[in-house]
Amino acid sequence: MSYQIQVSKDGTYIIGKITGELTRDTAQQLAKEYAEMIESTGIKRILNDVRGVRDQMSTIGAYDYAYKDVKSIGLPRDIRAAILADEGDRSHHFQETVAHNAGYLVKVFHSFDQAILWLFDSKAC
Repeated sequence: MSYQIQVSKDGTYIIGKITGELTRDTAQQLAKEYAEMIESTGIKRILNDVRGVRDQMSTIGAYDYAYKDVKSIGLPRDIRAAILADEGDRSHHFQETVAHNAGYLVKVFHSFDQAILWLFDSKAC
């Protein structure tokens, strides 16, 4: 497994720390575990920590993941997910675009503090 999932210490968001290659297969497995954790905890805020990891999905793979995989996995549409990437790493920005276009609230950040603030900002879109 090239990631770890846990609930934050304060119990308000789910943390997914990716430590290996971020491929479509990895993203599918991660989404399945997120869906299970959301169902068991009711927590719908997710911090995807991809610092040190570049997105390896192709354009078509990212599109299919956002439009097909996530839907078939049953990830709720009312989640809010922050992607925390390294400064200068723009490899995750297309994932933000296709997720947003597919109806999910996803945003890339390069600051942990900004990502957490956004996760809980009721006015953020």
